[in-house]
Amino acid sequence: MRYFSLLVSSILLASTGTESFRLPDNEPFDGLNGTANAHVLRAADMNDPPYWLADIAHQGFTPYAHGGYAVFRNVKDYGAVGDGVTDDTLAINNAISDGGRFGPASRQTSSTTPAIIYFPAGTYLIGNPNSPAVLKATPGFVGLGLIDGDQYQPDGNQGWISTNVFYRQIRNLILDLTAIPASGGSTGIHWPTGQATSLQNVQIKLNADPGTKAQGLFIENGSGGFLTDVIVTGGLYGFNVGNQQFTMRNVTISSAVVAISQIWNWGWTYSGLTIENCQTAFDFSLGGPTSISAGSVTIIDSKIGNCGTFLKTAWTPTSSPPGAGNLIIENVALSNVPVAIRGPNGVYLPGGTITIPAFGQGKTYTPMGPNLLNGPFDAVPRPPGLLQSGSYNYFTKSKPQYESYGTASVLSMRVFGAKGDGVTDDTIIIQAVLNVAAALGKIAFFDYGVYVVTNTIYIPPGSRVVGEAYPTILGSGSKFSNIESPYPVVKVGKEGDSGFIEVSDLIVSTRGGAAGAVLIEYNLNGEQGSGLWDVHTRIGGFIGSDLQVANCPITGPVTLACEAAFMSLHVTSSAKNVYLENNWIWTADHDLDDPKDTRISVYTGRGALIEGSNILMYGTSVEHHSLYQYSFYGASNVMAGFIQTETPYYQPIPDARSGPYVSNAAFHDPDYGSCLEGNCNALGLYVINSNSIYFYGAGLYSFFNHYSTDCSNPGHREKCQSEIFRVDGSTTAALRVYTLNTVGVTNMVTLDGTSVALFSDNIGVFNDGFTLFKYK
Repeated sequence: MRYFSLLVSSILLASTGTESFRLPDNEPFDGLNGTANAHVLRAADMNDPPYWLADIAHQGFTPYAHGGYAVFRNVKDYGAVGDGVTDDTLAINNAISDGGRFGPASRQTSSTTPAIIYFPAGTYLIGNPNSPAVLKATPGFVGLGLIDGDQYQPDGNQGWISTNVFYRQIRNLILDLTAIPASGGSTGIHWPTGQATSLQNVQIKLNADPGTKAQGLFIENGSGGFLTDVIVTGGLYGFNVGNQQFTMRNVTISSAVVAISQIWNWGWTYSGLTIENCQTAFDFSLGGPTSISAGSVTIIDSKIGNCGTFLKTAWTPTSSPPGAGNLIIENVALSNVPVAIRGPNGVYLPGGTITIPAFGQGKTYTPMGPNLLNGPFDAVPRPPGLLQSGSYNYFTKSKPQYESYGTASVLSMRVFGAKGDGVTDDTIIIQAVLNVAAALGKIAFFDYGVYVVTNTIYIPPGSRVVGEAYPTILGSGSKFSNIESPYPVVKVGKEGDSGFIEVSDLIVSTRGGAAGAVLIEYNLNGEQGSGLWDVHTRIGGFIGSDLQVANCPITGPVTLACEAAFMSLHVTSSAKNVYLENNWIWTADHDLDDPKDTRISVYTGRGALIEGSNILMYGTSVEHHSLYQYSFYGASNVMAGFIQTETPYYQPIPDARSGPYVSNAAFHDPDYGSCLEGNCNALGLYVINSNSIYFYGAGLYSFFNHYSTDCSNPGHREKCQSEIFRVDGSTTAALRVYTLNTVGVTNMVTLDGTSVALFSDNIGVFNDGFTLFKYK
């Protein structure tokens, strides 16, 4: 089976990854009809088996870029040969940068120049899901990464601010660095990124000789992020990583000295690790017990075999800072691993061939505290509806790529007459294509574009929906403007619908004043595995939104023109078996198309309201909504991790009490009439009337007090807002939060109106953190 090879660079908006590879300063690209075409003919005998994404007509339209701009780029059209002999560095870089796209040296971002970089089967010297392309480094390769996601510039800084590197994917590639000598210090991928980024189906081969200095994945900063289905063999480090937060799933590392080195973090969730034949599987000890560098790690559903030590930690009962080094291990099987947990004072947990049901280190609140945990505890009683068939592991499913489909199985929106030009009303055509595709079992394909809709788009059961480089469904018009009558832009199933659905690589947005818009309403009573992969909501901050610097500056009063959504995501009470993976629910805080990334004030009511059952959420984040980010009301059987939130930067002017969106009992909004003392800002997490809700890592952040970060800077006693995580205990049962991390918040947990966890007891590396919150 051939896996197509795909590098999606700066999909639709944000950090355009142009010079992602080291680029020589010679041999300018001479166009698709120049000598590049001759190079392609030389490699014409390279067999690239059929795959629909490569073979369909490519007609993505960029309404805000120059005429003739190409969204889909085959590297062979730019001169790459892929024969394992020719140096294809320049050709690949040309494919990425063609069309005037911003490179890291520009330090600018753009939402108007997306691209898919496609690698047909072959071996590409640097320096189709059915036959993955190989990027092979020459022995003399020099560079921080064979793929460099944010290249360092001559001044010593990265080209882009890593926390603003959004909307990127690398999929279905093999990176072969085995020819680089052990002393070469090679890196497979340098990936300091932010939200809505991902690696999927990537294999990295490193030199495994004694003394090797190679590393497969290097991340030193950012605010990620999601990764799945990655294999690394060899090297000093499989992963050498640090970031504010990340979710990593289904990772296999073998024959490395250290499989995973956790440089630093606030919080990190690992699910489905398979680590074999490494000296140390996981090094969580950097900084030592007097200066721990990482906030927290949660590891679940993993297998460690033939390693000397599973995990090294710097944590002790008196280590510093006291809110760092927090650890949760749940359902991890060891095979021939002599030491399970090793700390500064010796062995904390012996190994062997055993399964660790649950082990933790750090402070706990059950619900009162703090108490100290250093050892086993009672694992979550996992609901059967959340598990893999025949397994105790949580259910997982990678983003579908439809490897066996041909072009006849794809219905293109533009072929059937949709424009995607940011002007034409495409509602009727989109709905017709979705209906036909679902009825015939075909893929409904959104060629890249900005598709204006003036009425709800209904995605029926049986749908397989795929976007090209993050096309946008843009809700516009009077139906979405009434704050008293919420109206969905996209409806996934309707109440009473059952069946399956798969939607991937789309953005849903609004234009201008849309105070009544519900961007995504999810109603389907689905089969297990139905869901949304890389489906994001983005409100404001891009050309075509009418919600940019000129429209919504941070000065001046709130205006109707900048009240842009009632709610971003609503998983209704009729929804069951919902799978969400790598979803960023974002109200823009800055203008992506402004050269200075200038701040903006866009106002939206609610983030994600979850009311359904049997819900799995891997790597989701919700940011900058005025009433709350996540609310769980009447929900049951939920597994979520890592979840991440940010409070709106403009609060407390206005705060959550004073609008422009007011609490509405019909939507079970929080009552802000009883805030704890301090700024009464939007909750990051609200749990009410819910049962069996399990969070495997959470980061709830409040950085600003009306655009000033003084309130969250170290030493200022976390005074951006009074509370951020509220629980209604009278109606909620079986709630757990593993490795809770907060920033800028005085009271980390509020239970029935009373603070039960203070930041001052849990000061961490920058964030404040503790290991476990348990209620009932």
